[in-house]
Amino acid sequence: MQEKHSTFALKTENWLSSKSNLLFYVLLGAYTLFSLLYFNVKPSIAGDDSSYIIRAINFIETNKFPTYQGPAYPLFLSLIIWIAGMNLIILKLTSTAFMIGFIFIFYRSFRGKVSYISLFYTMAILSTSHHFLFFASQTYSEAFFIVLQAILFYFVFKGMSSRPNIWIPDKIEITFLVCISLLCVALFLTRTVGFGAIVAIVVFYLLQKQFARVLYLSIFFAGILFLFYTVRYAGWGIPVKSGEQSSQLLQKNPYEKTEGREDFKGFLTRYKDNSNLYLSKHLMRIAGFRSEGNRNISPILTITLYLIFLIGLVYFARKNKALFFTSIYLAIMLGITFFSLQKTWDQYRLIIPFVPLALLVLSESLISPGKDKKLFFIDNLVLAAFLVSAVLTFNNGTKTIDITTLSKNLNGDKLYGYTPDWVNYLKMAEYCHNELDEKMFVACRKPNMARIYGKGKKFHGIYRIPSKNADELVQYLKERDISHVMMASLRKNPQRYTGQSINTIQRFLAVIVKQYPNSLEVVKKFGSQEPTYLFKINYAATEPDKTIIKNDTIQQSGN
Repeated sequence: MQEKHSTFALKTENWLSSKSNLLFYVLLGAYTLFSLLYFNVKPSIAGDDSSYIIRAINFIETNKFPTYQGPAYPLFLSLIIWIAGMNLIILKLTSTAFMIGFIFIFYRSFRGKVSYISLFYTMAILSTSHHFLFFASQTYSEAFFIVLQAILFYFVFKGMSSRPNIWIPDKIEITFLVCISLLCVALFLTRTVGFGAIVAIVVFYLLQKQFARVLYLSIFFAGILFLFYTVRYAGWGIPVKSGEQSSQLLQKNPYEKTEGREDFKGFLTRYKDNSNLYLSKHLMRIAGFRSEGNRNISPILTITLYLIFLIGLVYFARKNKALFFTSIYLAIMLGITFFSLQKTWDQYRLIIPFVPLALLVLSESLISPGKDKKLFFIDNLVLAAFLVSAVLTFNNGTKTIDITTLSKNLNGDKLYGYTPDWVNYLKMAEYCHNELDEKMFVACRKPNMARIYGKGKKFHGIYRIPSKNADELVQYLKERDISHVMMASLRKNPQRYTGQSINTIQRFLAVIVKQYPNSLEVVKKFGSQEPTYLFKINYAATEPDKTIIKNDTIQQSGN
């Protein structure tokens, strides 16, 4: 019976090996096909993808250097916009190209370093998971980051074939280390968590006793980063400590500085909570084992995944350098992510660049140790689990394909597929561009989305209420030359209508109207159940000596 199990596992691996090139191109074709089927012409309602585009436009139009959320991706987008103009589809297609390039490099990098069972299982999930494919048509930084990460792994693996015991800094080695350093800097300048890349490589080289490489690599990395900061300061006057995002990550509440900075216990709590959220919920959902509606976490599952990872880490340290490095890299990147993120963010995209590595490491951790100990029945169970995972992922993914929306968007109906609250909001943004004078400045809750659909018209974003004093809020608007305010009914729960909306603007205006009822004039309204209003600010009515007449246009929301 043992021989039967052994033969089955061996036959599976041998068959995949013999058909590896064919299977790779089949999966690459499947990924490309599904990328096009899942293609989303519209910006996402989350807003970060729009923010990257707006920063790119601002860099071109006003020479404003992007600092928040990393400058590398907006700078790349600015190059595309400079060449091709502001064409949303072209910008999105660059992400498609990055993700397809990633699949190709990922396969070439890990082929021969892991079992074909693990490699093709991981690629099957990536090729059919709508969670992963989503980023092939979005202007988030994930696609840009993930292809840079893949190139980094390709170079690091190439460097493992050298002979460190007789290492000399020749031209080839120096070129190699400079390329590694450039890629690490690029990852860091794309996403703050990218700093973990250089840390992972240094840790790996130290454990491999490649001390000369560590020294040269550290010098090159520091030198390139210093050169970047020097050029940025000389050209734009931006100091090194200029990233608002880094400061937010250290706060207890990223949107409220007054609550203070997080303490050590708070960071440990973050790590625990995020481990449960991103491993037991999001990772398992991507792998097909959890339904979309299941929002529960499972600490037992999280602990199990950590144990599987640790077993693999110990095994790879002795048997597989490539996977040992991958495990170190994954541990550091997820560690930084889990410590730094606030639990309330809970967005699976924050770990999406590391999902391919996590799937590969976990799957190989289940397969490799069992082979050495001749636990062939475990291999069979693992193979069955992989098959179920792939089928569930494919099934869940195909349910989300929306050809109708894609077709209508491509044929000119750019709002089709949005919920009514967003349709009304974006119609108002376009109205502001078409009907208001260029000098009129409009405040709203989602300025970057408004600017894209407002054909480039600038909007001011109001994300919080800086004061409870009406005069101070009026002064806030005056100082920014705001003439109008858009008040939308954007859903708190984007998936369904509950009657509750993001009411920052409502509460902001309610403070003013309570003291100055005639200060706002309705200019335009779109929608009925989830309307968006455009108000003109009557600053004359905010002067204390003006006669006040009650106006019930705005009531403070109880949502």
